[in-house]
Amino acid sequence: MDRLSSLEALAGKISPLSKEPDPDSIKMFVGQVPRSMDETELIRMFQVYGPVYQLNVLRDKTSGVSRGCCFVTFYKRKDALEAQNALHNMKILPGMHHPIQMKPADTENRN
Repeated sequence: MDRLSSLEALAGKISPLSKEPDPDSIKMFVGQVPRSMDETELIRMFQVYGPVYQLNVLRDKTSGVSRGCCFVTFYKRKDALEAQNALHNMKILPGMHHPIQMKPADTENRN
């Protein structure tokens, strides 16, 4: 592993073992996100629970403004479940009136 990869892995930016998530990882839908929060802020919030593989903020196609929700996939399933247990109906983000809603994305329930 080169020096940059080692530093990124130590910082929790990428998984030190693989660039792909575990086969049983879960894509999570997250609602009640302030429209002002960007990808960087959200990744920083989620990385408390484990390295994030992918995060997509849903945006209006015309204006590009956040729709107040996102999808997040952690490298490890246990990290996604830990985040869900800590955040779902528990944490209210600044400027919001209701707690975060976090659940497996609909695509996770389909075969």
